[in-house]
Amino acid sequence: MSARAILALRGVNQDNELYRDYANKADGEGAVITFSFMTALPEGSTSSRKQATFSTYSAQEKATVYAALGYISTIANVTFVESDAANSLIAFGQYDMEGDTVGAADAIYYNKPLGRFEQAQVWADSLIKYSTKGGQGIHTILHEVGHALGLQHPFEGPYALKGKELASSAMGYSYTGPDNKLGVYDIMALQEIYGTPQVRLGNNTYKLGNDKLILDAGGVDTLDASGAKYKVAINLGAGGWSYINKKSSSLISDGQAVIGQSTTIENAKGSKYNDTITGNLENNSLKGGAGNDKVYGGAGDDRLYGDSGNDLLSGGDGMDYLSGSTGNDTIWGGAGADRLYGGSGKDQFKFNSYGDLGDLNSFDRVYDFRKDDKINFRSFDANVDVGGRQKLTFLGNSSGDWKLNAHKAGQFYYNTVSDALVIDSNGDGAADHYIGVKGVTSMKAAYFML
Repeated sequence: MSARAILALRGVNQDNELYRDYANKADGEGAVITFSFMTALPEGSTSSRKQATFSTYSAQEKATVYAALGYISTIANVTFVESDAANSLIAFGQYDMEGDTVGAADAIYYNKPLGRFEQAQVWADSLIKYSTKGGQGIHTILHEVGHALGLQHPFEGPYALKGKELASSAMGYSYTGPDNKLGVYDIMALQEIYGTPQVRLGNNTYKLGNDKLILDAGGVDTLDASGAKYKVAINLGAGGWSYINKKSSSLISDGQAVIGQSTTIENAKGSKYNDTITGNLENNSLKGGAGNDKVYGGAGDDRLYGDSGNDLLSGGDGMDYLSGSTGNDTIWGGAGADRLYGGSGKDQFKFNSYGDLGDLNSFDRVYDFRKDDKINFRSFDANVDVGGRQKLTFLGNSSGDWKLNAHKAGQFYYNTVSDALVIDSNGDGAADHYIGVKGVTSMKAAYFML
């Protein structure tokens, strides 16, 4: 739904060979926007009502505009600078508007043939009341500045929003959010156009369920669901959707959250229930907490903790650290030289292909193998050059180099001196891969799932 809402808010605005309907030259590019307050009607204004009722902004009215613009700079990469009326990109004016109309605005746009941005005029009804804390005045200014920055009415066009989705946008006429803030979809649309602001640069912790849209521009940050009363799904990817209990089709529903497209959250903590946690391209620290959790590291050198429960830990790419702790866990390092700890319980250390094994210099190590644990090779094809899945063959234990049989791929033995499984993947009679295994003095065939 968030993608559709952004389309609804961006509407029919265009970027073609003649013009671009925004205050920047490309999506994601920040903007410095000058603004001014009209001291007289612009030249060429023919409206008799404007001529009769035009008035300048008072100090209180200007303070409300400053508050609105300052707020927008905290949620999108847009900086506002006050300037003179002749050169500004937004000119604020007011007069006694007819009927129920309280505001009007056109959009700043980039005139490509002339190589310049064209001014937008933002008009407000001179009779509305202004306050920096809320009310019709600041809501009107936010709405009209949204138009100046390129947002449309989300109830119009082929992607029109309805019901509670429409009520979540300050660009509609049925907004139920705070008067002095934009809605979550408005923010997402502005961020798609102008990027994320350079705010929240420190190490921050965000409680899942508190914020619909998580915005952050730096530091090492954490999405924390440890207090959730139901299972959670956390996705730390850019634009990733996280939720408590059930995923809704609507971001507005309780327990739903999205990470901003330009925001990076490095770490996550799950609840005490059965969670699913997915990392991103960074070096993540992902903690499942209690419950039977599924934790996926993705790229980066990650640290995955299952804590209590029967957990699945999957490191993905990178040099990962995986710790199952208590419970019967499945530990899968994936690609890269990983450090694997099962903890107590009957654990499985899973290897799916030769790509999971590394080489003779950089390889996975199991640091606490116990006699009730298993090394799982059941997804392994020992010889991909032969049709069907070929099982690996365990030869036994040796204190030195085992004489491997040539012409038989997929043989392996345990070297009791180096504490490593030695694997010949191509059948040339020489070692190609190691898996370090500590915790036992020798290995048995029963320790392997082939």
